[in-house]
Amino acid sequence: MSSPHTPRIVLSLANAPAVRTWSSSCHLRIGRLPELEVVLDDPSVSRLHAEVLLNEEGWVVRDRGSSNGTARNGVRIGRTPQPVSPGDTIRVGTVVLRVDDVQVRPGTVRVGAQTIRVEAAAQRAWADSADHEEPAPSGSWRDQKALLRLLRAGHRLAQAAQVGDPLRQLLDEVVTLFGARRGAVFLADEAAGQLTVRCFVGRSGGAKVRPPGKTLAALALRDRRSLLFKDRTAAARHLADSALRGEMHSVVCAVLRGPDRDLGVLHLDRGPDAAPFTEADLHRADALAAAVALGLDRQQLVERHEALFLQTVTALAQAVEMRDASVGNHTQRVTAYALLLAEELGLDEDVRRHLRVATLLHDIGKIAIDDQILRKPGRLSDHESDQVKTHVTRGAEIVQMIPGLEWALPVVRGHHERWDGRGYPDGLAGEDIPLTARVVAVADAFGALTADRAHHKGAPAPRAFAELQAGAGTHFDPECVAAFLRVRTQVEALLEKETVEQRALESGCDTVSNRDLDRARAKPRRTKPPAPAEGLPARGETDPTSPLSD
Repeated sequence: MSSPHTPRIVLSLANAPAVRTWSSSCHLRIGRLPELEVVLDDPSVSRLHAEVLLNEEGWVVRDRGSSNGTARNGVRIGRTPQPVSPGDTIRVGTVVLRVDDVQVRPGTVRVGAQTIRVEAAAQRAWADSADHEEPAPSGSWRDQKALLRLLRAGHRLAQAAQVGDPLRQLLDEVVTLFGARRGAVFLADEAAGQLTVRCFVGRSGGAKVRPPGKTLAALALRDRRSLLFKDRTAAARHLADSALRGEMHSVVCAVLRGPDRDLGVLHLDRGPDAAPFTEADLHRADALAAAVALGLDRQQLVERHEALFLQTVTALAQAVEMRDASVGNHTQRVTAYALLLAEELGLDEDVRRHLRVATLLHDIGKIAIDDQILRKPGRLSDHESDQVKTHVTRGAEIVQMIPGLEWALPVVRGHHERWDGRGYPDGLAGEDIPLTARVVAVADAFGALTADRAHHKGAPAPRAFAELQAGAGTHFDPECVAAFLRVRTQVEALLEKETVEQRALESGCDTVSNRDLDRARAKPRRTKPPAPAEGLPARGETDPTSPLSD
């Protein structure tokens, strides 16, 4: 019987009734020549048709210039080696071989001119890893319950709303349980084509520990195998010091294999004063990585859905604003102010995430308001003002039609309530008004006061802050106003940035095509401004309205 450390591949005929197999630890040449390892007496097979061999990347197959070609899993291949795995098919001419078993010795890996010995490797499917338990010498893994706690922690990670804290807590337990000096979770950045550190934990007895390097983790991810490295050779030590920015004795890089893709690598290392990791450690880390990957895969799916949802909500809010060009970028400004205020108030991360979406939607009800009212440049009549006020109830009706968005209702419906109870639509007062609605009320008022509109020039920031102070305790929650004043520097920086961008836009920095320029030159210039549309007053002929009544 071969050792688990001996490389081996087993091929069999896939389309023949008689069972016949071939195996080798290094090389299988396929063809009609009698001296080959796999002799196939078939006219469609060339004398030397193809070969299966073991190289640095593992077991591979390649064509040897055959007449009728070689295919792997139905896809024709050439002389470039292609990797093979258990269950793959190799077609030579019309004969089909099946790969029944593949074992790869740990061997070595190369990075540039350096060679590192791989002490062991693991490559189990993600669904099987958590159920696998390597036999370990007595006493080497005393607390089996600790491993179960870690596997359950991976499950909890899948149920968590956010990745950050659960992942750090899990990694902290992993480092303690494995007796590691450092632990890190590297995630694959598909856009950049590289690994990034998502989480890092260090143990050094008080001394500062730097994050691990990515070189060895990248090797494991490239090979799609969890790897164990031991610092035994000068070449390995040289590379390890360079890659890990410090001395190390041994390293485990466990691939985070998700259901349908590799997500990254779990890195663990021990210093020179500790015993090196064993193969049992590698297999347990490999099983743990499968549980962690399942949680991370779900988290990334949730994050992608949230990003798509946020883009959709933002586009919807911008569509409402496009109906009235004078509004500008009001919703985005108010959202930025509201998030600054929420952070200053110490609101939870989940509340801030919900607040971001709810603030983008706070004026969504204006989609039901008549264009002539929204775009009217002067003071609104009492009837028109009442129509505008209905945007909060209409917005609430829209939000209620979207499943799972009920947490946005307090902001959409309540951001025009007043601290003294004289707001609308429900006349709520004081702390009966939801806190998120009170936050948006302050941000919305500041955004309206400082924005240029058709019926008024935006107030400078000092005047807007003064008006908020004057309204504290009557119009606004005094605690929210006080917190907003504490972040005044950041608010003014956002306001200044937007002003600079608006000036650049108005200065004519936008580019136009040659066709647009030719059309502009050919078109006769008007000598008089166009008359206002029938039934609408000319801009600026009527008294302005208060921005706080928007």
